[in-house]
Amino acid sequence: MVMSLSPVSGSKESGLRGAALLGKTSSSIMNDIKNVTVPCLDIEYLLSAKVKLRQEGLLDSSLKTNLEFAINSMEAFPAAKRRNVSLTLEGERQLVRFMAGTPVLLYTVHLGPKGPEFHQRVQVGAHLTASCLNEGHFAGHRCKDELEGCLEQARRTLSTEAESNPSGLGELELRIVCGELHLTYSTQQPQHSLIICPRRRVYLGKALNLERLLEVKTYLEQTGAMGKGLLICFQHLLLHFGQYQEENSRVVLQSDGEMVELLSGSPDYHSTQHYIFTDGQNQAHSHRVQDMDLWEYD
Repeated sequence: MVMSLSPVSGSKESGLRGAALLGKTSSSIMNDIKNVTVPCLDIEYLLSAKVKLRQEGLLDSSLKTNLEFAINSMEAFPAAKRRNVSLTLEGERQLVRFMAGTPVLLYTVHLGPKGPEFHQRVQVGAHLTASCLNEGHFAGHRCKDELEGCLEQARRTLSTEAESNPSGLGELELRIVCGELHLTYSTQQPQHSLIICPRRRVYLGKALNLERLLEVKTYLEQTGAMGKGLLICFQHLLLHFGQYQEENSRVVLQSDGEMVELLSGSPDYHSTQHYIFTDGQNQAHSHRVQDMDLWEYD
């Protein structure tokens, strides 16, 4: 899914609370940021900084939560994403910024509606084009869409934008929101924003595969993406597995504001589609749609 927004605000790092910045000058804002220089964002340096922040009385509950979330997130990052970066953490009274080398990637962790969020930002040159996207920025990320990953979607979107509006590439911002990944590429003064929000699509092969289905269920549970209603949909699918084991089919599970598409056979066209969803009492229901054009008549 691609969304387009215009205009957008300036290029300040995300995660800063608007109320905390209201009415403040640039110098007073800088006074609210405690800068910490580290060789890199390896875990031992972050843990050491955590101890020092506690000793200085700066480690409030919000900062502690965001720092621990950042440490857990950084564990999955390759070494290249822990060097030449900055990490800004939101606290209740102060921001803390870790500086490692000359930052190319700018990280921000703040408390969102569902808990801590890890945002990544890349400041590009005069124009934002598909060549600005770096595979290394996506390292450690598993895209929600197995058929067309968020990197491929972003490249395709920027290529289309370059053809339709080449003059706007100098005032462009691209946001990618995919599971735990919040990655933004931005020019200096963006006036137009493109947003990539991939659907969760899983390709199961020729037909619905029980082992593969259990792997998907396990992954969603481990990553916290499996809500109660979505779990009920998966349980319904597993209990009635034989009814859905068809070639070239699409099974859609929907609940808790989340949707999962399980695809088999052709990636682009499916002769049979099943929809499994929950009602207000979290009871699972299913609906089957057969493509009339493929029916054979005697």
